[in-house]
Amino acid sequence: MTHPDRAVALLRVVVGAWFVKAVWTKLTIATGVIPYPTVSPRFIAFQPKRVAEFAAGNPIGWYKDFLETTVLPHAALFATLQTIGEVAVGLGLLFGIMTRLAALVGLFLTVNFSLATVWMGVFAQQGFHLMLVTSMVIFLVTGAGRVWGVDRWLSRVSVLRWLASLVLVVVTASEAHAELRIFVTNERSDDVTVIAADSGTVLKTIAVGKRPRGVVASADGKRVYVANSNSDALSVIDAAGLTVTATMPAGRDPEGLTFNRDGTLLFVVNENDSAVTIIDVASGRVVKKVEVGTEPETAVASPDGRWIAVSNETSNDVHLIDTATQAVVKKVPVPKNPRGMRFSADSRRLFVASEQAHVVSVVSLDTLSVEKSAATGGSRPVDIALSRDGKRAWVSHGESGDVRVLDSTTLDVLATIPVGPRAWWTALTPDGSRLYVTVGRAGDVAVIDTAAARVTSRIPAGKLPWGIVIVDVP
Repeated sequence: MTHPDRAVALLRVVVGAWFVKAVWTKLTIATGVIPYPTVSPRFIAFQPKRVAEFAAGNPIGWYKDFLETTVLPHAALFATLQTIGEVAVGLGLLFGIMTRLAALVGLFLTVNFSLATVWMGVFAQQGFHLMLVTSMVIFLVTGAGRVWGVDRWLSRVSVLRWLASLVLVVVTASEAHAELRIFVTNERSDDVTVIAADSGTVLKTIAVGKRPRGVVASADGKRVYVANSNSDALSVIDAAGLTVTATMPAGRDPEGLTFNRDGTLLFVVNENDSAVTIIDVASGRVVKKVEVGTEPETAVASPDGRWIAVSNETSNDVHLIDTATQAVVKKVPVPKNPRGMRFSADSRRLFVASEQAHVVSVVSLDTLSVEKSAATGGSRPVDIALSRDGKRAWVSHGESGDVRVLDSTTLDVLATIPVGPRAWWTALTPDGSRLYVTVGRAGDVAVIDTAAARVTSRIPAGKLPWGIVIVDVP
């Protein structure tokens, strides 16, 4: 070949275009005086689940520890850095701007992608990562931006090179500040309390339907859905504007709510109908009604997107709905009066709190049966939250008025945190540093420092606070 440098440049452009395409779904356009690209809240919300999957069975000990102890607790930050890095690599290679630096960042990212997925055994994916690594080394060695690239021009004007570097950093580092807000349903005052997580101040109280209970947020953080049990309807709240924008029918006595993995379907538990209503989010249309057990309480979705688990208080079982077929494929008997549940990050275990049995059980999704049950030592356990590394479980207790910290493997009680009577549902911040608990009889929300295992503050809510969700509002 008479022009091998052009062949390398062609490879550089193709790889750069692939990076731009790959990062496109991770971006969104922020509105303001001047619209600008920013990291998608949906990608940020999805990142903890993905990182947990990468860490679950990773055989590389030091890298597994890095994912669980460093990346997972700061998943939002790493999602932002990953997106910025991919944008810089894609544009740098595509246009031949600071090609060696872009290749170095691309090499770092690709090596990490490979380490995260090497244990999953997908040969084609590993081969692709190997080709990317090889390409980055070639670009790094050859400085491939001098052909069909801006680097050829910048090499002649040193001042402009520094200006281009500054512009690239400013453009790729622009990031809208997202605000954490806490939405609390108050079943006796028929409203929702909205709290700013950073300051702990109440931003607004929003009137909704009768006896609001379950609450869930869309993946992009723009909408909050509230189940109004005595109105047989859902209220849709604009998470930024804090106004009710729509009301939609949701079957009789809606309580627990959860989305499918794609966020396109909303699964609504109907306690008095012994059913789950599936709603198409975009149209508000009821897609299907699935019969479950007696007095279903809540529903949770597995991180891998396969399962929707529904706890049934009176029939004492958990129904597992296959999201692909939208049908119940297994009824798993559990101890008396199951209520709150949480899936492990790898979707292989389901933790279930049984209120009248005073135990927490672990359901194996491999065998679809209870593999272990243990008494919590408290009275009437209601909800369970799992730490980001999966090593700890926080269990709220309605009657003993406390949160118990359990070792998630042995189910041994490690600590007891008094919070007040009718400690109900819980929500963990994205970084895992704070746990928020609705305390019904006190009419407030207890804020727990998870590292210190103690209540650090209390925030007033409405009458008999019930459900709670933390939303990263763009």
